[in-house]
Amino acid sequence: MDWLFLSLLGAASLAVTGVIDKFILGRYVRDPLTYLIALVVMQQILVVAIPAYMGWGYVFPQTLYALATGGCQVILWGAYLLALQVEETSRVAALVYVFPVFVFLGAFLFLGETLAAKDYAGGALLVCSALLISYRPAKGASPAILSPAIKYMAVFWVFTAAYALAAKYLLAFMSEWHLILWSSLGSLLAVLPLLGREAARREFAAYFRSGRFLFLALLTDEIFDFLGRGAFIFAYALGSVALVSSVAALQPFITLVYIILLGLFIPGILHEELDRKTVALKTVAILLIAVGVYLVS
Repeated sequence: MDWLFLSLLGAASLAVTGVIDKFILGRYVRDPLTYLIALVVMQQILVVAIPAYMGWGYVFPQTLYALATGGCQVILWGAYLLALQVEETSRVAALVYVFPVFVFLGAFLFLGETLAAKDYAGGALLVCSALLISYRPAKGASPAILSPAIKYMAVFWVFTAAYALAAKYLLAFMSEWHLILWSSLGSLLAVLPLLGREAARREFAAYFRSGRFLFLALLTDEIFDFLGRGAFIFAYALGSVALVSSVAALQPFITLVYIILLGLFIPGILHEELDRKTVALKTVAILLIAVGVYLVS
């Protein structure tokens, strides 16, 4: 398999998780953070095979740092789920790809990396696309507004950049799979205290007592997440990081395609604005994101 196939597989897989998350959040979830606990617990089912086949790969003190990155993941995915709860899946999927701006800012401040002119141009396009994708045109007496998801996605961008910078450092000391293992365990340690709330424990238990459908939906969500992250890791190993990242920026477009297909075959399953003007606005924003990610990659 070549890098292009793996990149497309990664983008398509992670787009599936966004759709599943939005569906579950809209029908079964009261508290997005409790839902996040369930996802992290399900994640451990998939990572348990890593030490069985590759050992634990413990390296002091970097393994402790990898555990801490798991805490970063909890914060960023918590913010992502809160954004999904108040916004359409296609808009949130597009807003995800503003985070490279913060990655390059962090690399400049903490790693001493300088930016080329194309990086600044790409960052400007990403910021513009974020404003465009979150913009809601005026309808009737309602004024034009920015998406309420912006405040949550700002947290997502900062902590995703922190995770990316930490991963860049840690991969010099451990394999990609061991980073996945220890960060997953770190996420588990971070979410367990949230079960101290009685309401969270009741809702968490309800997910696993709600029948086979919800359990399989949670497991499917984590399988596609694991597949998507793994596909990108191997794509980076086989091809150009710039090209792989530019393909990754297709994820919002793939998400929009999924939403349109679901709307055609299963009307009403997800609430999305799919009128001609809104779809055109989203498409333009997604194209700007693709160009912006390519420039900063």
